Amino acid sequence: MNFFQLTSRLNLSRDFKIICLHQTLVSLVGGMVGLFLPIFLFQQFNLSIYWVIVFYLAGHFLYALLVPFGAMAMNKLGLKKSMILGRFFVIPFYLSLCFFQTNPLVFAILANLFILSFRFFYWVPYHVDFVNFTDGKYRGRQMAYLAVLGYLVSVGAPLLAGLLLSQFSFSFLFVLVTVITTLAIFPLFKLRKVEARFEYSYFQTFRELFKKKNFRSGVAYLSDGAQSLVGVVIWPLFIYQILEKQYLTIGAVTALIIIGTIIFQMLIGKYTDVFSKRKLMKLGSSLYALGWLAKSFVETALQIFIIGTFHSFMAVILRTPFDALTYEQISSNGTYVDEYTVLREISVSFGAFFMGCLLIVLIGFFGLKTAFFAAAGFSLLVNLL
Repeated sequence: MNFFQLTSRLNLSRDFKIICLHQTLVSLVGGMVGLFLPIFLFQQFNLSIYWVIVFYLAGHFLYALLVPFGAMAMNKLGLKKSMILGRFFVIPFYLSLCFFQTNPLVFAILANLFILSFRFFYWVPYHVDFVNFTDGKYRGRQMAYLAVLGYLVSVGAPLLAGLLLSQFSFSFLFVLVTVITTLAIFPLFKLRKVEARFEYSYFQTFRELFKKKNFRSGVAYLSDGAQSLVGVVIWPLFIYQILEKQYLTIGAVTALIIIGTIIFQMLIGKYTDVFSKRKLMKLGSSLYALGWLAKSFVETALQIFIIGTFHSFMAVILRTPFDALTYEQISSNGTYVDEYTVLREISVSFGAFFMGCLLIVLIGFFGLKTAFFAAAGFSLLVNLL
């Protein structure tokens, strides 16, 4: 079974193709800075992992509190304009990082405010649009197709970033990704207008969040946010400590892991549409938790590659049906698509905030590797969705 057979009969809409182009450029940026941003912050905060965690958890906490206001702003701006405005805030975010070393505290606050503004305007309308632009019958394969496009453009991204960092500086990298981020905005202007209106008040949103009917999904999304924070923050720092500032090696190992994940993603995308999503999630979450535990024993570059590849494969088994099921649940809410999306965003962000607080305690008493054990436990709870 080749790539073209796997991507046949995907029923891709025009707007979904535009989203694919947009997200492909976004994935290129993510591939270049995603792994290295925590490392940059670690260096700027005088090798204090605690301040790096605080940087991330502060942003997630504020976003969780402000998501409903972002959805209310979407009512006035519309989905497309809100997404475009949100993406524009990513530009000053990366530029502020260029001046970070002049005053880390001031620019940490500014950077967090810019990325908060991006999330505030962007994510809710993005998810609402995604539901409208994908076909429920083919959603697993369509999501896998989008993921593979991201993987393809980001295969060389960490390697390129590692090369640039070994020859130039973080500032050079941030300026380059600012240019690509700007280019990623233009496809959004071509999206058709989708009507959606957020109906909840601010306090009603949080009352809905804690209702019994939303408990299981809320815990699942909270757990997803919690374990994701470990992957975004702790794993890159763990690699950095093992490879000792070898940026090119870090990028090369990451690129190899991405290559091994691409075809596997398409296979799981097809099976997500054919087999039970919940059974795939149950299998994936168990193996994914095992991957977190295995990461605590990593000590060499070869082990980073082997275990990192295994964990990426298991992430595909877990995330593809999990994300497809998420969008199915969002779409099943009829006129309350944006309201359900807001509840999801709040839960995910509170999960990241809770994990950040927990990591400060666990790492302080038991060391960095305990983060992987915590992530393993949370990754099993996503089955509550």
